[in-house]
Amino acid sequence: MAIHGAKAQRITRRIWKLLEAGETKQAVDLCQQLNRDYPDAADGWHVASQVAEQARLPGKSLEFIQRALDLDENNSGYRIQQASLLQRAGKVEEGLSVVRRLIGRKLESAAAYNILGSTLALFDLHEEALDAFESAIAISPARHHYHFNRAAQLRFLGRLELAEEACNSSIRLNPQHQEAYLMRSDLRTQDAENNHVAELKGQLTSSAKEWRGDAQLHFALAKELEDLGDYAESFEYRQRGARLRRTHMVYHPENDLNTMASIIRAFDSETFSNINSACQESAPVFVIGLPRTGTTLLERILDSHSHVHSAGELNVFARELVGLVRAKQGKNNSREQFVEGSTEIDFSELGAAYIRSTAALTGGRPHFVDKLPLNYLYAGLIHLALPNARIIHLRRHPMAACYAIYKQLFQDAYPFSYSLEEMGHYYVAYSRLMDHWRKLIPAQAMTEIHYEDLVTRTEAEARRILDFCGLRWEERCLSFYKQTSASTTASSAQIRQPAHTRSVAQWRHYEEQLQPLKIILDQGGVQGLD
Repeated sequence: MAIHGAKAQRITRRIWKLLEAGETKQAVDLCQQLNRDYPDAADGWHVASQVAEQARLPGKSLEFIQRALDLDENNSGYRIQQASLLQRAGKVEEGLSVVRRLIGRKLESAAAYNILGSTLALFDLHEEALDAFESAIAISPARHHYHFNRAAQLRFLGRLELAEEACNSSIRLNPQHQEAYLMRSDLRTQDAENNHVAELKGQLTSSAKEWRGDAQLHFALAKELEDLGDYAESFEYRQRGARLRRTHMVYHPENDLNTMASIIRAFDSETFSNINSACQESAPVFVIGLPRTGTTLLERILDSHSHVHSAGELNVFARELVGLVRAKQGKNNSREQFVEGSTEIDFSELGAAYIRSTAALTGGRPHFVDKLPLNYLYAGLIHLALPNARIIHLRRHPMAACYAIYKQLFQDAYPFSYSLEEMGHYYVAYSRLMDHWRKLIPAQAMTEIHYEDLVTRTEAEARRILDFCGLRWEERCLSFYKQTSASTTASSAQIRQPAHTRSVAQWRHYEEQLQPLKIILDQGGVQGLD
C-alpha cells in the first residue's frame, strides 16, 4: 500500500536523504512521526526498517520490515531487504528461504535487480547474483555501477577476462570510478604491452578526487608497476596510498595489542585445564592466521575434497561468543573485562550455538571449512567449545607475510596494515599469541602449515592436512584451481591458477624500504627474518 498524502511522501523522501547524509538521530525522530501518523503505510515501515538498521537496532529493523510486508506482502523490495537483514542477523537459513523465492521473479526496475544481486551475493549465490546484475544492465545499460557489480561477480567466479571487460565498461561510463581501476589491475599480471600505468598516472593528476578513490588509484598503480618490475616506484605509490588510507582511519593499535596480551593472561594453562564442558561435533575445520598467508589456497585444496564444503569467511564464532559474554556482563564492558568474561561462559553452549548457526552453510557434507583468518584470536576458545574440530594455522615468512598484507587495500578490516611500524607491533603480538595457543592446544586438534611448504611441496602438504582432518587422499585436491565455485577473498584471481612460488620472495625487492618493519620484528623476538 502506498503512503497516502503528499505530506507523507515528503516526509519519506526527507528521511531517505537524512539516511544518505548519516543523520541517523534526525531520521529516527522523523520516522517515529511518520509511523505514528501513517501506521497503514507500508513504505513508512520500510524506511523505518532502514533507519533502525543504520541505528544498529537489528531486532527493530526486522520487526519493521515485517510490518511493511504485512501491509504489502508481494513487494519484492521489502522481501529483498528482509533477506538481507536476516543474513546479517545470522539467520541464514531463514534468509535463504526468502531470497530463493525472489530468483527468477520479474522485478519492477533495474535498481531492484541491482539490490537483489547484492543480496544474493551476501548468501554466496554468485551465479544468481550475476544474472540479477545482467538483468539490471539490460534495463539500464548506462549505469556504471551495475557493470562494476557484474565485474565483481565475474571475478569471484573466476571469469577474469569477462571481469576485465566489465571493469572497462564501468570505467568508460564513469572515468572517475576509481574502485573499478583497482579491481581491473588485480585481475591478471600486467605486462609491458598490455597495462594501464599511463592511464592510472593520468587519473592521479586529473581533477580532485575523494580520498578513498585517490588511495585506490595509488594501490592500483603500485600493483601494475610491481608486475612490470618497477619496484622502487611501485613502493613509492603503495606507501602514499597506505598513508592516505591511514590518515582517514580512527585506529588505536594499543587496543589490539592489549587485547591479545589480555587473552594470554586470561587463558593460562590453569584456566584452560579447568574448563571441561564442550560440544562434541567434529564437522568444522577452521583455517586461521593472518590474511594473505595462503589461507585461501589451503581452503580451495580442502574444498576440492568430496567430503568437505567451504563455508567461506564466517564471523559466526565471534558473534556467538559476544552474545554469550554479553548475556552475562551486559554491553558496557571494556575489552579486558570481555576477555575475562569469556573464561566464564558455558563452552558447550558456545559450541552448540556455533553448530546451529552454521547448519545452513555446510553444503550437506561431513565437514566444512570456516576460513576467517582472525579466528586465530579465538583458537583456544574454539578448541574448548569444539574439541573435535580441526584448526589449521597458516604461517608465512614474517617479512613476506607483512609485505603481502601491506600491499593489499582492504575494505574495512585489518586497520593495522597501513603503517609498517604498526604492522610490526601487531605481528609481534600475533606471534606471541599463537605461540601461547600452541602450548595449550593438543597437536591432534591444531596443526601448522607454512605457506612456503604449501606452494613448493603442494601434494605432500595436502596429504598431511587431509590426514590431520581424518580424510582419505583424493587426487582432485591437486586440481583446486579448476574449481568453478566462487571465491570472494582478495586472492580470488590468484587461486584460479596452480600453486606457484612467484610471491615467496617478492618482499626481497623492498628490503631497504621494509627495514623499519624488520627492526620492530627483530626487537620483538620474531624468528626467521632472513
